[in-house]
Amino acid sequence: MKSDFKRKLSLQPCIGTFLKLPRPEVVEILSLAGFDFVICDMEHAQISEIEARDVIRTAVALDLPVIVRLPDPTQGLVNRLLEVGVTGIQIPRLKSIQDNKHLYSVTHFPPAGTRSVGRANLASKYGRVALKDYLESENSRVLTIGQFETKEMEQPSELLFEGLDIAFIGPTDLGVDFGVPGNINDERVQSRIKAVEELAAATNTFMGAFANNLSSAKQFIDKGYRFIAISGDISFLQEGANALLKDFQNLIVTGEQ
Repeated sequence: MKSDFKRKLSLQPCIGTFLKLPRPEVVEILSLAGFDFVICDMEHAQISEIEARDVIRTAVALDLPVIVRLPDPTQGLVNRLLEVGVTGIQIPRLKSIQDNKHLYSVTHFPPAGTRSVGRANLASKYGRVALKDYLESENSRVLTIGQFETKEMEQPSELLFEGLDIAFIGPTDLGVDFGVPGNINDERVQSRIKAVEELAAATNTFMGAFANNLSSAKQFIDKGYRFIAISGDISFLQEGANALLKDFQNLIVTGEQ
């Protein structure tokens, strides 16, 4: 839990990826590759809490910030994830002020929130860190990330950004929600993205997004985004396997000529 990821985000764009294969070896490979963070996907990937804890512990040992995308951030589950070392909680389809308030509440200790205190963990050095210092450190350390990917967005929308560290654009879901799947250049989709960017700038909130390739990532970085998730481990595996077999088939065809 050594990384000050918030400070790093304030200094430079950070590049991460989605973790959908809950194996410590995958985390080790991504860390050695040089990624700034990983997002453990408990929304779409088949990852149990026990599996998540294993990969989180691996990431913490490697000083690799790990975010958990969690569709149902219940207090007990969030407590356990944060206590094992998660850097932040990311919720999909943030569209109501209550969604944002709930996310902030379950990730912060009183009086700011409702997170309950547990000190049998590494962050508190298993109770050796003074309670006051532990509470302050955790409240400062933990990131809250909301995905903006729906047509609906409660007003006044400024309240959706209160206490939010990162506003994350989910371009695929945003296009689907607006009825133009696969077309993120649609005027309505781009208008929503621009609105989120303007609100983030007004509230000093970092911008983040999913990018399926480097070209897309560069467009976000050029616009000042700091939290960029490029592709994912399954896509890397698929692309590598496809490229290898394509080269192999070309080699056979060339050899036959």
